[in-house]
Amino acid sequence: MVHVGVDLHKQFSQVAVLTDEGEIREGRVENEREAMVEYFRGLPPSRVAIEASGTWWWLVDLLEELGHEAVLSHPKQTKAIASARLKNDRVDAERLALLSRGDLLPTVWIPSASIREARELFRHRVGLVWQRTVLRNRLTSLLARRNLRRKSGSSWFTKVGLAEMRALELPASARAIRDDLLALLDALNERIQSVETELVDRWGQDPRVRRLMTIPGIGGVTAMGLVIEIGNIDRFPSTKHLASYVGLTPRVRASAGRVRTGHISKEGNRLVRWLAVAAATQAVRRAGRFKALYGRLARRRGKKVARVAVARNLIGVVYHVWKDQIDYAEFLRRSACGG
Repeated sequence: MVHVGVDLHKQFSQVAVLTDEGEIREGRVENEREAMVEYFRGLPPSRVAIEASGTWWWLVDLLEELGHEAVLSHPKQTKAIASARLKNDRVDAERLALLSRGDLLPTVWIPSASIREARELFRHRVGLVWQRTVLRNRLTSLLARRNLRRKSGSSWFTKVGLAEMRALELPASARAIRDDLLALLDALNERIQSVETELVDRWGQDPRVRRLMTIPGIGGVTAMGLVIEIGNIDRFPSTKHLASYVGLTPRVRASAGRVRTGHISKEGNRLVRWLAVAAATQAVRRAGRFKALYGRLARRRGKKVARVAVARNLIGVVYHVWKDQIDYAEFLRRSACGG
């Protein structure tokens, strides 16, 4: 098989083709579909290694369409590239091809086109929610600077709280800012609801989503996010592998027979980690294993450490519920029986 390395850029790609005879052919191809199709059609079925970046989608789809095998290189773990003294486009492409041929290339899982589109939609919703939080914080600060407090309810952003906010007598400039922010907030709420409706239509009845929703702290949106972001549970041999992918495992340093563990790595899928911690925050408010675990650890290690530990434990439950195709009640029964 011919091995190919591609150093992908926005406007062009540097390509290195390693033949069976060990010859390397270099080329630079513009990132236009016609140019790419013409170049890769001239190659026999090849294994094409691409360093994972934010723009690889279209190239993987094109290569698979042309009958090639596309693989993504893990950028941090490809040390031959990351730590090279001589580093340029040609060298990077060559090393990708050489590592691929030697089966030494650390690869990243490539989700299907449907999963990639679902991820994009879900992450769009998350981005809108984060923007809504920014707007809410700006409104809260605007009122706090004038020592204005709610007369009813616990939040400005309930139906009653928003009505009270709109009725406040403010100076002209503050009133204009408030009205602008509230208008943006209304628009964001409408878009968030629209995206959420589309996600529910596509994924709401997925059996994996329904089973994950039986776990305390995991609602519909969180369950859909976990299924979409994790994609395929079979690529993780154990709960530890999934926790490592999420970045909830501690850093370990071992030397001369001494082992030291540090803070969690925070590497891997940041969004799944955020979902796990958010779910853990909700789960500890309900009686059960998560609340008991949180209580024990919070007394000894503090609330932050306890919350992260619950998130890691919850990810383990997600793994078993998904992998074994059971609900949370069945998971508890098997745990109690030692199965």
